[in-house]
Amino acid sequence: MVANNVEIGDNVKIQNNVSVYEGVVLEDDVFCGPSCVFTNVINPRSQIVRRNEYERTLVRQGATIGANATIICGITIGRYAFIGASSLVRKDVPDYGLILGVPGVLRGWMSRHGYRLPDPDENEIMVCPGSGWRYKEIEPQIIRCLDWSEDKPLPSIV
Repeated sequence: MVANNVEIGDNVKIQNNVSVYEGVVLEDDVFCGPSCVFTNVINPRSQIVRRNEYERTLVRQGATIGANATIICGITIGRYAFIGASSLVRKDVPDYGLILGVPGVLRGWMSRHGYRLPDPDENEIMVCPGSGWRYKEIEPQIIRCLDWSEDKPLPSIV
């Protein structure tokens, strides 16, 4: 189900049993796993109409939301973040953040190619085991890819 006043970017994959409620914005290349849940009101009640209280939820480019994950409204999920299956996300997620558990906790970092990044080496560099691309924490909880701009699409695979 896709409600009115929803934004869905290019190449978004929405799997079965997902409802995208008013106020949700899915940027390009987002993946929504089966039965993941978005909310749009913090304190819903059946007898009280709260349409004027819908909160915006932004899922940035390339993020993945695992099966059965619940996303509480009013947050931003960063670019290329990865929300593990059945996790409960109730606060903002940084770019490349790996969120696991209930409640969801930042447990590490993911590459643009969907691989968990290892601990940093002696130069504070994390190398993606799938692509070989390098990542670095440039400020606390701000990760950047050193080999490819976050604004550029991934190169085509031949």
